[in-house]
Amino acid sequence: MRENTTAAMEPLQAVEEELHRLVERSCPLTLVVGDLDPALPQHPLDMVALRALLLHPSIGYQTRGAIWARLLKLTAAPGWRGEDWPTAVCAMALPGLRRIAGRLRKEAPELVQGEVQQAILAGFWAAAVELRGRLDCVDVGRIAASLCWSADRAARAYRLGEQRHAEARAELDEQSEQQVEVPAGSPDAVLERAVARGVLGREQAELIARTRLEGMPARVLAERAGISVEAMGMRRHRAELRLAKAVRAGLLSD
Repeated sequence: MRENTTAAMEPLQAVEEELHRLVERSCPLTLVVGDLDPALPQHPLDMVALRALLLHPSIGYQTRGAIWARLLKLTAAPGWRGEDWPTAVCAMALPGLRRIAGRLRKEAPELVQGEVQQAILAGFWAAAVELRGRLDCVDVGRIAASLCWSADRAARAYRLGEQRHAEARAELDEQSEQQVEVPAGSPDAVLERAVARGVLGREQAELIARTRLEGMPARVLAERAGISVEAMGMRRHRAELRLAKAVRAGLLSD
């Protein structure tokens, strides 16, 4: 029996682990694809065997695409089986997703690999859901490539967002080093003054207070708000720029 080690794994490793759980349990997840092509196996295939089949060079693009289309349709199935298929679909694409993650690891080693992989999986799954709704009007032979391309775009967008955030933070740090008159009072009082004088909105002030003064990770607030960590970071950055500008202009002095 496999140990529960997914908590210490990178996201793509966790998907691989879940794939094997789907196969090794008492009622493994299987799929029949023999009706799509007489050359395919006629018996049910578990998910590991199915992935090996999808990667085999003898499988034509259209046949491979027809299998992908069937998998995508199953992700909308109700009940516990429907909950298994999204994991299976992501696992089918792991070879391609790993290549994307490996390239980003080489190109931008400063990025947190776990967050890169989360962005990859999010981009892949968002594309899968969108494509699932229009399977009747797509070239099924291009499904796998299209989904991986979406995952790649998501990874690059995440990298660009992180670069912009780092540049913005550097700019803010440089501005903070300039000589400015620090308003009297505690940081909380300064933030309250900024809200009262229209420099910041209440949510902006609370974002700065929670993450800068209380030490709450921006990721926690991002999850609560239903947005990405990058988006939350940019919200905070814009608020801090407004606050710094108001401080330099003396708008927050007593």
